[in-house]
Formats: sequence, C-alpha cells, structure tokens
Amino acid sequence: MHAGPKKLQSIASLLPQITHEQGWQKQLDSHRLFLLWDTLVDATTRTHARPVKIDNNVLWLEVANSAWMQQFQFQKIPLLETLNATLRLSRLTDIRFILSDSRTSKEPIKPKVSFIKPNPAARDAFYQQIASIEDDTIRDALMSLWYQSHSCQRD
Repeated sequence: MHAGPKKLQSIASLLPQITHEQGWQKQLDSHRLFLLWDTLVDATTRTHARPVKIDNNVLWLEVANSAWMQQFQFQKIPLLETLNATLRLSRLTDIRFILSDSRTSKEPIKPKVSFIKPNPAARDAFYQQIASIEDDTIRDALMSLWYQSHSCQRD
C-alpha cells in the first residue's frame, strides 16, 4: 500500500537540521571572523595582516614581512582574546603567522577578496525565508553565511 507523497520541507526548515547534523555550527561561527576582521582589529593590524584560514581551531594570518611577524607574536594573546570574545560557539586555540608572497615588498598587504554590500532587498528577502527558524544561533549563522556569500568578490 502506498503511503502517499512525502511532505516537502522548506529550505528554512532543512538548513538548521543539516547544519547541526554536519557539525557546521562551530565552523560557521569561527569563520564569521573573516567577515568581521576589519571591525575587530585596529587599522595597523588590518594593514599588515589578514586572516587566511582556520584549521583545527588555529587562525592563520598572513603578515607583510618578518618584522611585522615578530610584532604580531607579541600581540598574539590580546588578539586571541579579542577574537574569541566575538565567537559564540567556537574558540580559537592559537594564532600562527605566515609571510605574504611578496616578502620583499614594503607595501601593505592588499586583500585578495573585496567586500561589496549586498542588495538590501535581497538581504531582506533571505531574512524572511529564515525568519521561521527558532534557534537564534542557527538563524544568525545562516544570515552570516548568506551575507558572506553575497558580499565577497575576488579581485
């Protein structure tokens, strides 16, 4: 006997479940740092360092030169505390530094990704799609993911 058609679920109801089942919640939380970097660090840090990746709760920063690498070593603990204070579900355990490809250059590091402000109407439409998600953390993470995917533009 046929049980009838399966009930279709909206993406808004599926994403939190998938995010939870796949264990992406902490990863989405930690990767918010890429979006927030310019607001979390001072102008000097923004000019001479940029986040490259997060691997096993370790943030990797690309720095302009070896002098700045040494300077950032001294600032590692306060920077780690600032970044962890922003995170809700995850924690960074360390910060490691790598030299930029232009080791001899005296120019500040130029971002390889630029950010453009997404269309407000599109942002509002997506927010309405996820508004039914009861879990604030998941809803915020999805909004952040949407914002990042619509605002990042490779140079």
